[in-house]
Amino acid sequence: MALRDQPYLPLYVQDYLTDEKLNACSAATQGVYIKIMCILHKSENYGKILLKQKDQQNTQQIKNFACKLAKLLPFTESEIESALTELIDEKVMTIDGNTLFQKRMVKDGELSEKRAFAANRSVEKRSKNEKFAAAKSSAKPQANSEYENEYENEYENEYENEYENAIEIEDEKKPSIQETRFAEFWKVYPKKVGKEAARKAWLKVKPDKELFGKMLEAVETAKKSRQWQKDNGQYIPNPSTWLNQGRWDDELDTSSGSSNPFA
Repeated sequence: MALRDQPYLPLYVQDYLTDEKLNACSAATQGVYIKIMCILHKSENYGKILLKQKDQQNTQQIKNFACKLAKLLPFTESEIESALTELIDEKVMTIDGNTLFQKRMVKDGELSEKRAFAANRSVEKRSKNEKFAAAKSSAKPQANSEYENEYENEYENEYENEYENAIEIEDEKKPSIQETRFAEFWKVYPKKVGKEAARKAWLKVKPDKELFGKMLEAVETAKKSRQWQKDNGQYIPNPSTWLNQGRWDDELDTSSGSSNPFA
């Protein structure tokens, strides 16, 4: 059964509560967002809202979507427009051409369709196997071998690995926000040693958006300091040490440092 036919909306509660992008939105916007998710759940294209030609009355797509949704939701067009603007700015939702969509819902919808297809093909294969078994048992003994070979030749390749291929779905989770931030930190940190130790230290800190920005800025500032430039970077701390000791709060001397840390 397709997700749109389910009477409930799959909601990943923990993800929803801890979604930093969504939490950056106002309470009013989050209220509108829940209502929009309900519309997306019942949409023919799961997780998506499509603008038809008649809906495109304005050069600004957000206004067009707000006008369309205002007919379906208990909010004014201006309230919806304001909420959509915030949701798109924070990358909670996306507009691509004439389509407004929520990436997680689209992905879940595609996964549901593939699973439904795999299940249907499995039932069909089982039904044909049962029919074959019944026909074989009722056939004359001398005809069994001929009938069996004919059946096998017809269906041997039709379903071979079909079920396995249908459910072999790429469901790799996207990197978490902390994994993404750690990758950015690792990219800019000049001393590339002990990556796994640094990753563990990072996950202990779990910096929010503000602290993350502060940490990157601190690394860039430290690169210009006397301490980090001395002896070709010999005194740069290991990244795990830098993280475990909260070294982003260090006050380093950059008064005469070079713009190139290893110049």
